[in-house]
Amino acid sequence: MKNKATRAFTLIELLVVIAIIAILAAILFPVFAQAKVAAKHTQDLSNVKQLGTVLMLYAGDYDDRYPLTSFPSRGNNWPMQCQPYVKNWGIFRSPGDSSTLWPPAGVERPTPDTPASDPRWSYRWTSYLLNAYFSGGFNSGQYSTQTVLASPANVIYLALAQDNVSPRDHFHPFYWGTPAELTSGFMQNLTWDATKNETKEVKLLAFSQGTNYAFADGHAKFGRWTQVWWRDTANGIFAGSFDPRNEGRKN
Repeated sequence: MKNKATRAFTLIELLVVIAIIAILAAILFPVFAQAKVAAKHTQDLSNVKQLGTVLMLYAGDYDDRYPLTSFPSRGNNWPMQCQPYVKNWGIFRSPGDSSTLWPPAGVERPTPDTPASDPRWSYRWTSYLLNAYFSGGFNSGQYSTQTVLASPANVIYLALAQDNVSPRDHFHPFYWGTPAELTSGFMQNLTWDATKNETKEVKLLAFSQGTNYAFADGHAKFGRWTQVWWRDTANGIFAGSFDPRNEGRKN
């Protein structure tokens, strides 16, 4: 019995198949990339919401006071102060954080009593920074309690750090803008990009066109820089939604 001859693909047919695969890949790869970003955005928002709740629990136990930050004492950093309310260090690392400043595997986290000279303080231990307006170090702690805020729901308290920000646990909105509320050539150069009119401290485009923020009343939401950065210096508002005196944008 003679075997039936099998018909092979012609060169043109193979080229057509390859072209179809290439077209499908060009369509699907961006979709997959967008889905990946969306998943990271959702996980980060969950982290931020939980941390916002943690900060409110802390304030509830400490006479309405927000936690201190790592300046001037690194042992006062807010993740360590809030750890009893979290029990999970993983929540302090955002899926949107691509920094190379995190410690190698196996390096133990420092404790509040760890000397300032210990090299472990040179690593990043949190993706999320607190608004230094609320720290006890700004203007003798003027905004360190929720009760002094006119509108906590309008004030950003926590944000995702830019990848290249040196290890710390807070950002400095009072050094942002031209002119800034406080004057320090070193700090303004460190924290503000005058050519772009934006901060260097917060990862503003972590998820597509914006990033997630926690507010001083504990809620969290996504925001674009153009939505949260504004100024009304005539009424004493220097840092828009980051300014503890703001009661909502009016311009």
